[in-house]
Parts: sequence; C-alpha cells; structure tokens
Amino acid sequence: MASSGGPTVGLDIGSHLIKVAEARPGKGGVVITALGLAPTPAGVLENNVIVDPAALGQEVKKLLRTAGVSTKRVVSSVSGQSALVVRVIEVPKMSPSELADTMKWEVERHVPFAASEVIMDFQAIERPDEPEDAQNMEVLLAVAQQDMIDRHVAMLFAAGLKPVAIDVEPLSAARALIDAEGEATASQRNVVILNIGASNTDIGVYRGGILAFPRTLPLAGDSLTKAISDTMGVDAEEAEKLKRENAEIFMDQIQAPGATTAAEEGFLDFSGTGPQPPATTPQPPQRMPFDLSDSAEEQQPAHEGQPDITGRHSFDLSAGGEETPAPAPSAPPATTSGQLTETPSHVGDTQRDPVKQQVFNAIAPVLGEFVTEIRRSLEYYRGRVANNTIDEILVCGGTAKLPHLDEFLSSELGIPTRVANPLRFAAVSSKAFSQEYLDEVAALFPVAVGLAERDLVAAGNGSSKSKGKSKGGGK
Repeated sequence: MASSGGPTVGLDIGSHLIKVAEARPGKGGVVITALGLAPTPAGVLENNVIVDPAALGQEVKKLLRTAGVSTKRVVSSVSGQSALVVRVIEVPKMSPSELADTMKWEVERHVPFAASEVIMDFQAIERPDEPEDAQNMEVLLAVAQQDMIDRHVAMLFAAGLKPVAIDVEPLSAARALIDAEGEATASQRNVVILNIGASNTDIGVYRGGILAFPRTLPLAGDSLTKAISDTMGVDAEEAEKLKRENAEIFMDQIQAPGATTAAEEGFLDFSGTGPQPPATTPQPPQRMPFDLSDSAEEQQPAHEGQPDITGRHSFDLSAGGEETPAPAPSAPPATTSGQLTETPSHVGDTQRDPVKQQVFNAIAPVLGEFVTEIRRSLEYYRGRVANNTIDEILVCGGTAKLPHLDEFLSSELGIPTRVANPLRFAAVSSKAFSQEYLDEVAALFPVAVGLAERDLVAAGNGSSKSKGKSKGGGK
C-alpha cells in the first residue's frame, strides 16, 4: 500500500495495557504527535483474543480522546497463540503461482485450528546474501482465525476508527527499532527483539533487518508475579505490588555467568477497498495484500505537572530503593550458566533490603527458566542458518525495565543487550512530557509506534518498496 502522507494512529492492545501512538511525516522524518496508555478492561480479552468488541471499542475511544489523537486512520495489531500463527518457512524455489498453490497446503501443516475458517497471507522473502543457485526459498506466512479478525474489526468500528491495515507484532516492533535506523545500517546487522509483555514474550530474530525466526514464550511479567505470590504466600494483587516496588536482579548472586557457545507490511490490508464491516459467517482461506517491502504492566504515575499517559505495566519505573552495584566477579565457580542463588539479605558489607531479597529469591527460578528458553531458541536458529552471528538483543515491553535485566541477559547469553527506545528515531512534538519521562515509558511503545509508522518509515529512510526488504515491526 502506498503511503498516504497523512497521520496514522498505531493501536497495540495487550492483555494488561492498551497503547496508542499517532505519527505523521515531518521535515526531518517521522513525528510522534500523540502517545497514550490505559489499562485493558477486565473481561474484554480471552487468551489475547477480543471477546467483547463493543466494550473494548469504547475504552479505546476514551484513550484516543485523552491522548489527543486527531486522526481516525488506524493500523492495529493482532496476537494470541490460540488464533494466530506467524512462521518463516522454507520451501523449494518456485514461481509465484506455484507458491500460491503450495501455501494452501502449508496452512494445514502449520495452524492448530481449522484451516477452513482462516484468513491467511504470505510473502516470499528475498535476502541479499541468498545464492543465485539456491534450491530453496523462505516464505513469511501469517494465518489468523476469521472470527478473531471479525471481532477485531468490530472493535475498531466501535472506537470510531477507520482501519487501514491489521499487522502482526514481530513486524511492527522491528519497524520502529530496526527499520528506523535506515536500510544501510539495518542490512548489516543481525538483531534479536525480546518483547516481554504480561502473559507472553515474543522472540524475533532479524537477519539483515528481515524477520528470520519468530517464537512466542508463555513466560513474561505475570510469571514473575505468580512466583512471588506462590513463594511469599500473598495474593496476586499484593504480589504485583511487591514486584513493582522491589523486583531487581542482583548480579552478584548469579553464578558463573557466561555466553553460550552452541550454536510489510500489514497482515490484513484494507487499502483500495475502504473499511468494511466484519463478515458474519466464516469465510474460506483468503489471500490478502501482505507487503513485506521496506516501508507487564503496572500503574506508572505521571511526572508532576504532566498528563498521565500510562496505565499499568510490569514494573514501577519510579519506584525505587538504591541499587547495589554488582561487584566484579573474580574466578566464579564453574557451575551451570544461568543458575541464581538464594542469598541472605546481608551480602558482604552491604545490608540489602530483606524484602527485595525475598522478591529476588522468588523470581530467580523463573529468570533462570526464561534465559534457558531464550538460549534454546537462539541455538535452534543458529543451527539452521550459516550467517548466524547475533550482534545485539533489544528488550522491550512492560518487563523490560526490571533493574539489571539487560545486564543479566548480556552476561548469560554473551550478546550485547539494551533496553529498546523506539522514540530515539522519531521526534515527539508534544511538550507535555519531559525527555526523562519519555525515556522511562518508551520501552512500552515499539509496537504502537511501529504500527503508526507503517507507511512512513520506508519513505523516510529512502528504502524501495520491493518485496522482501521490509524490516517492519508489530503484531
């Protein structure tokens, strides 16, 4: 779909938090004209699938008004393992017409739900480093249940929005974090994006800026909350509060940190036809435009004198206590990488807050399991491709600001890791928020910003619209 040049709002609905970002083209690139967060109402989602479109639509409408969003054009995202599948698959090299026929059969192999009631799209991926005599080709496949899409569109209409496209999160997040760097930079790097939400963590490996391996883990912010609840004998609400105010990774209690040695555009595009009401009866598998061309969550209080754009995310970014710097390890014991130990609150000469220590002891096993699953995913990816070096891990989502999480992942995986900031490549025109405040909440917005930038990033970085060159982002 060609860029309209007009403003667009990106809408990212998570299990705990709704995020919106409005973007428009500016003289120096993309300009973010509005940002907003609000808690996702209870009972409107089930396994990340909308069950009450009318109620959720009204909440979205309120958030748009509060955030100062002026446009009705929306690009939104869908997620949920029970109703959506995103895969990069390998098939023998073939013509576009042969590929279309093959994909009809591939859908049945890759989806865990009835293939007769789905919407699917696919796009052949062309990589610059692919040999001319290659026997196989990669294809990005996205398949969603028709009913899920129908409910999602009904929610958009209830919010008074005009849908432009429905995207998937791995493409949208990368659009804001990788594509925005420019094609020359993105094409030279292999990057992992960890989007750690409330109920799931999305892992995306991007080779030369193009999605190469997506995976979703059922470990995220809620897993930490449950561990605190179970270990400390408190209810979920108290556990969430303890996590917000006290969760922190103590690097001096991690034994033998070390690296492993092992190993666009939119999904559903309404352009050209205008938005239509959702179908009321199941439809057979459909082919839709899928342009891959370049183109946990807790209450976060607003800073004094600034609008409260936040709802609930996994960690209270303003909470605190003083952080204890991790001492430089000297000859750590040879134990399994990722093993975390329970340590008394008095460590060396440092008197550590006993509550913080209890919380760390509670979440340590989950953190160990989390890093193990990430390592397994990366080793699986490395075993499939020749160019398997990973240059950087970008962490985003509500849990990304857990103190020392980036340091922990970098130590355990041997890969430079940092908390992602999708606003570093775009100007924020609103003067209502300080730069410090924007830096605090930025990790929550990669998907929403990437959705809003869907038609702007490619034009802004000079990338062509040829297929397979997108680094897009978002669900």
